[in-house]
Amino acid sequence: MLIYKDVMVKVLIMKVELGDVNLDEYNYFLKKNSSTFYQYSKHLMFLEKLLKIKSRYVIARENKTIIGIFPFFEKKTKFGNVINSLPFFGSYGGVIASQANVKKEIIEFMNQYNKQNEILSSVIISNPFDSSEVYNKYYKFNEKENRLIQCIKLDGLSIEQLWNNFEQRVRRAIRKAEKNLVIVERPILNKKLFEHFHHLHVKNISSKKGQTKPQSFFYFLKKCFKQGKDYDIFVAKHESKSIAYLLTFYFKSFTEYYMPAYEFEKSDLQATSLLIWKSMKESLGKNAEYYNFGGTNINQKSLYLFKKGWDASDFHYNYFIYGNKIRIKEIGLSNIKDNFKNFYVYPYEKLVQD
Repeated sequence: MLIYKDVMVKVLIMKVELGDVNLDEYNYFLKKNSSTFYQYSKHLMFLEKLLKIKSRYVIARENKTIIGIFPFFEKKTKFGNVINSLPFFGSYGGVIASQANVKKEIIEFMNQYNKQNEILSSVIISNPFDSSEVYNKYYKFNEKENRLIQCIKLDGLSIEQLWNNFEQRVRRAIRKAEKNLVIVERPILNKKLFEHFHHLHVKNISSKKGQTKPQSFFYFLKKCFKQGKDYDIFVAKHESKSIAYLLTFYFKSFTEYYMPAYEFEKSDLQATSLLIWKSMKESLGKNAEYYNFGGTNINQKSLYLFKKGWDASDFHYNYFIYGNKIRIKEIGLSNIKDNFKNFYVYPYEKLVQD
């Protein structure tokens, strides 16, 4: 505190450091700033259990009050250490702060951390609902990947307005499911349901040669989140048999369309479309402002058009990648895949180029 005659001037000093955070204080800060479900403390605890790695935080404070925070995970191996903010299927991360100078100081801290600890790779996945300009200016990355999510703006829409915004083929698919007597339930969750959901998930994703979520996913889901408040699982049934599932998460004004799964043989019944419609109406009831369909690869044209049919808008974001490309290539792609599961290390196509 400085005193000039009879006037006291309070000096605010920003301090940036690695440290622990009180989760109640952290969540309160998230509510006041641009943040997503993936940065939510319950999701970070969920990742801790799945990955068996403790979350870490770079915290900026002014007089003991949080003014900025950067959550991340660091995977340590004999080949080197990899940082993701955040890991596990492209979870959005990055700096959470309202002031540009605070974001800058946290990013500069990470630049030094990467350099001083000889980090093999450090990847920031930016928030699609916040500007990425600060990373372009201050983060010392050597690769950048542009990504896309598709999201419906629900704010202020009635059910009728939402319905009328859908393309005709979407409305037709929903009606077809109803005509085929497909019903949607939110059942009491049990082991049998989780096992069937996971079985269909693995079957669906494996057919596309994609990476599947582990068996433990649903165990920790139930342990870390509260059904109805943090998430819902919608089940589509036909002739009393479960033929499709949809997992959605809720956080602040967002509904996250997180994981669908369905029986290939029953896909003509359009159960997934009915599940989405049911979950959207539930989201309106929760006063959600966004229904986030999540990431769409630029090459997935049919998926892009499917989401577009629901009146989804495009939101762009980036992977900012700091990495020791030479060292990563020496380690080899197979070792990278084996030792850094669920972490993004470096663009694979860059590693196979001469």
